[in-house]
Formats: sequence, C-alpha cells, structure tokens
Amino acid sequence: MFNTRQLIRSIVISLFTVSSLFAQKEAMISADMQTYDFGVVQENEGVVSHVFHITNTGTDPLVITRITTSCGCTQPEWTKTPIEPGMTGEITIRYNPKGRPGPFHKQVSVFSNAKNGSLTLYVQGAVTSKPAAPVIRYPYTIGGLKLQTKSLLYAAIRPDEALSEKIAIKNESETSLVIRAGSIPHYLIAEVRPTTLEPGETGEITCLLNAREAKRMGRVTTVLPLTVESADNTAVPGEIHVAANIIDNFTKLSASDRTKAPVAQCSAVEIDFGKLPERGSRIPLIGRKESESFDITNAGKSPLSVYSVTCDNELVDISGGKKVLKPGASATYKITVRPKEIKTKLETQIHVVTNDPGTPVRLIKVVAEK
Repeated sequence: MFNTRQLIRSIVISLFTVSSLFAQKEAMISADMQTYDFGVVQENEGVVSHVFHITNTGTDPLVITRITTSCGCTQPEWTKTPIEPGMTGEITIRYNPKGRPGPFHKQVSVFSNAKNGSLTLYVQGAVTSKPAAPVIRYPYTIGGLKLQTKSLLYAAIRPDEALSEKIAIKNESETSLVIRAGSIPHYLIAEVRPTTLEPGETGEITCLLNAREAKRMGRVTTVLPLTVESADNTAVPGEIHVAANIIDNFTKLSASDRTKAPVAQCSAVEIDFGKLPERGSRIPLIGRKESESFDITNAGKSPLSVYSVTCDNELVDISGGKKVLKPGASATYKITVRPKEIKTKLETQIHVVTNDPGTPVRLIKVVAEK
C-alpha cells in the first residue's frame, strides 16, 4: 500500500512531467556587453565600427527582426538568418563622426522574437574636430577642364528611390570654359553649376538618378556626354560613366519572410586567367578566346531572381546562366576574354545583382596578366 509520503512524491513527479510536456520553447537573447566605448574618435578618419556578439540562450531559434538607432549617424548590420539555441550571431554598429565633434552616447534597440523582449545596446565616445578640409585632387581631364572623377556609382538604390551624386570640377586653363551636358536617359538628370567657369574657378556636376523611372532591376549603366568649349570656340568632347545597382526594397520583409528568402551563393570570389599569350608566341592570338566559369546556387527556400550578371569592362564577355533559380538549383556563367584585345594587365569586377535580401549585390574580381 502507498503511504502518504509515496503518494505526495508520485503527485509531484506527475506534475513535473506534465509541466515539462507543456513547456513552450522560447528564444532568449543576450549580448557579450551592453555598452561599447570607442574612446577618442578623429572626425577625419571616417566611420568607426564595433561588433556585438549576440547569443541565443533559449531553446528555440532566435530571429532579429529589426534594429533601430537614436541617430542616423549610427548604422546597424546584423545576422539575418535564425540563430540556433546556444549559437552566436553578430550586430555591427557603425558610427559616422563627420560633422559631429564632441561626446556622443547612442542607443541601439534590438527587436527579436526573444521571450525576454527587446535588447538595448549603447555606443559612446568623443569626436575630435577635423582639421582643415583636404585639397581636392582633379586627376582627370576634358580639354582644359579638370575632374575629380569620370565615374559615378550608385552602389545600391531601391526602386522607389532617387539619389544624387556629385563630381567636383575645376578650370585650370587660361581662358573661360563653357561646359554642356549632352543627351542622357530619361531616368537621369544632370546639372553643371556654373556652366561657365573662369580660370581657376571650381564647380560641380550633379547627377540625380531616379530608379522608379528606370523601370528595371539589376545593374544599369550609361554615359553622360560632356562638351568643354574654350573661349576660342574649340570644343572637346568627353563623357562620365554612370552605373547603378537597383535592388529590391527589403525593408518591408518580415522576420518570417527573411527565413524563407532566397540565398545566392557564388562558387568564386575571384576569376584569375593567369598570364595570357603574347604576340610572337606560338599560340595564334587572332580569334583566340580564354574562358573560365563560376556557378550561382540558390541555397535559400524560395526562388532566386538573378537580375543581372554584368561587367562594366568591355574586354570581358559573360554568357550562360539563368534568370530564375529554384531552391537548391545552380546555374553556370561563362566568362570570356580575348588576349588580342588586352594590352596591359586586366583587373575588373563582375557585378551580380539578385533578390537575396542578405547580400543583393555580390562582386567577383576578374584578373589577367599580359
């Protein structure tokens, strides 16, 4: 027969077993530190960053849904994939000290599916004033006009955005110069200010790119024609190369959407053709082509849209591949160069633009020795 003690013990064991069966799995979030001190930051040294290590101390996968900061000068990046129990993710906080001399103390709010709610982190430090503005260099030339650069790149722009970039210019000739912009695509607006530069005078060229008007995804390239006319009516043509990577607006994705998103994996980060045949070698160069290849694999859970796989350098040809890859599928892209057309060392990049919210733009370096 059961005595009273045995009966109580049985009841306790039964209650513990039932509570264990009905216990819910929950994610829990913790950080290796709550506050990071950058110390003294030089304004002219650019953006500083720190990585917080986030651990899931719970029993269910942890998903960081969004991160907000108390200032636009503080930009976060974080592990987008679910963090399994016991595993660690990262939150990178970048602080831009430009134009912000003095002490700073910024709050970073981390929102997730963790049972213990949002996590608050802080970065702090003190910014020392920058010295006098550096001298702008003008290494490029169109007639008597000097330019800061002849290439404009919009690294990532969403379909609903319009962004502007500027190029500093200077008249280093001995006469006045008139700068005129030529015909450009409808999605690009260019303005030269002032249009007439006196000797020694500086100005700027502003380009506004409207992604909505471009009506396409992926990498877009074009040229801005310029004509520089001197006082003796001598006109010198030139051009500025413009490129933009138009990506999806991933800000509207939920945590659930991100876990089911496509993931683009490239089989190479660099394609090296090595030393190419030269004139005078036994290998004929006329019509000869050298080819390499790489694969793109969809390691995610939904279809991967490959918007573009391009190279701005005309010496590199790209063929093959697919526009859409199902989960688990791969596609091969063939990269070809013609040794006869390469006069010196080739060093350029292939731009891969997809709907992978983790890394929508990937770069693959291409090199060849002559």
